[in-house]
Amino acid sequence: MPTLPSATVTDPPPFDTAVDEPEEDTAEEELPPSSQCDFEEVEPNQNPEDWQDLVLDRWMCGAFLEPMDGDVFSFDVESDAWVRIWVRASALGSMANPRLFVYDEDDEFTGSFEDSFLSEDIDRTFKLDEARSLGIGLFEQNIGTLQYGEDYFWRMRVSITKAPVKWDYEEEEPNNSKADAMPVESGDRVYGWVENGTKNDWFALEIEEPYTDVVVETDAWVHGSPLNPELEVKGPELVLDDGEYVLETIGQEDRHDSSSNYDAKVSFTAEVPGQYLIRLGACCERTPSRRKGGMPFWYVLDVSTSPGSPPEDTATAD
Repeated sequence: MPTLPSATVTDPPPFDTAVDEPEEDTAEEELPPSSQCDFEEVEPNQNPEDWQDLVLDRWMCGAFLEPMDGDVFSFDVESDAWVRIWVRASALGSMANPRLFVYDEDDEFTGSFEDSFLSEDIDRTFKLDEARSLGIGLFEQNIGTLQYGEDYFWRMRVSITKAPVKWDYEEEEPNNSKADAMPVESGDRVYGWVENGTKNDWFALEIEEPYTDVVVETDAWVHGSPLNPELEVKGPELVLDDGEYVLETIGQEDRHDSSSNYDAKVSFTAEVPGQYLIRLGACCERTPSRRKGGMPFWYVLDVSTSPGSPPEDTATAD
């Protein structure tokens, strides 16, 4: 280790209030990985039987050169690892708007990925449940007679990455109905995935004290999950709805603290003790044709409670 240079130090004069300027921070900002091409696609590779081997942690480059052009690749992951798929196009000046399909030979692990937030490029991270051989199909999202050519180029990198989130345990199946809701407690962080766009995962939170503040939220989309979660909380009391009594809806959200965060968060005060049911699914129940799911569509559900206060009695004596 280098030693500090010797220096002579003298005391400052009386009442000297001068302050030394802090040293300039010369640490360089960490740059994103280079997107220089390591490999070029080899045509024909449009059909699954013509797939091209993909080398992990290296940039594969290609272009949609013909109408309805597609590019198919294959790679192996030897453990239940986290995988990141990054496709760059518009950020590099390309006219391409890619769409990506990931699948395995048994069609157990499948997903369709499109744009990222405020970008036509794709950046998704997901967890494999076991070692798998996966295929990738890359296509131009805007299908037409003009959406192809040398200006429709792309660059793709698939890499093994560390887990972007922490959790305590995984969801317990079956929990696809209110009757099978999985019990959770304050402080729990549960990892799970939405089986398909029409199914939901249900959880049950028991509140013992009145006026308990509750926060239910997801860690998913902000960490690269392709899932845009939707949360709904139902209370223990019944309300009349279209002539029948149903559990009261406390809150339903498909956004977090800002409109640009596509995770979900529901905050409320549980005024009465009892069981509160949490529905977690793919956004959005009101637009079922847009709901997506599958094993890559993961989430971590975070539940927290804290003592609240009853509302102040504002009534005044006559």
